[in-house]
Amino acid sequence: MTPDPSRDTPSWHFGPKHALFGVLGLMTLFVIYNNERFIVDHSDPAWTYYFPVRFLLIPHGLAGVICLCLGATQFSTRLRQRHAQVHRTLGRFYVTGVAIAAPMGIYITIQHNALPSRIAIITTASLWFLTTAVAFYCIRRRNFREHRQWMIRSYAITLTFLLGRVIDAVPALNALDADTSPNMIWLCNVIAWVVPTFIISWQNIVQPQAQTPALAHQLS
Repeated sequence: MTPDPSRDTPSWHFGPKHALFGVLGLMTLFVIYNNERFIVDHSDPAWTYYFPVRFLLIPHGLAGVICLCLGATQFSTRLRQRHAQVHRTLGRFYVTGVAIAAPMGIYITIQHNALPSRIAIITTASLWFLTTAVAFYCIRRRNFREHRQWMIRSYAITLTFLLGRVIDAVPALNALDADTSPNMIWLCNVIAWVVPTFIISWQNIVQPQAQTPALAHQLS
């Protein structure tokens, strides 16, 4: 009897996760054009702002780009199930990227930013490092459920790089400079913590666990 390959290979379908990462891809292209072209266009005012720390930005920026790109692959069920070793290798690169980018971000802001922004950026970088470290610890302990949850939190903080710059492009909010405004940074920190909480808890929200008879009697 000839095996049916469709039973071993699940059919691909476009779902909410694909739409989300499609939007993130468009946000990335927008941010590169709107905010990061000073890297090649030195007439851009942002070049003058970043010039004093330009050499520090190279390792920080490259590590951040690695995290931004490779973090998305960690949520691919198909990659995780079919190519577990590739999934683990990319995950290690992500963790390494955070281990470089987060401390570098703290060092750069201490050297370059005023105190209000410095506190906000140090908070973001510290949370980024902490959530990633917890995710790595969980996978080393083979606690897959907690690992996924902490990876969601970690990648949400990674995405604050895009979120702040996209919000800053909204005409009504362009007074909040994503690079220098502590208000924008704190807003992104709140979003990066609240949204993952809803994502992680969504299944329990829409499908609450059945109550035990004793608990149901107490609540009645």
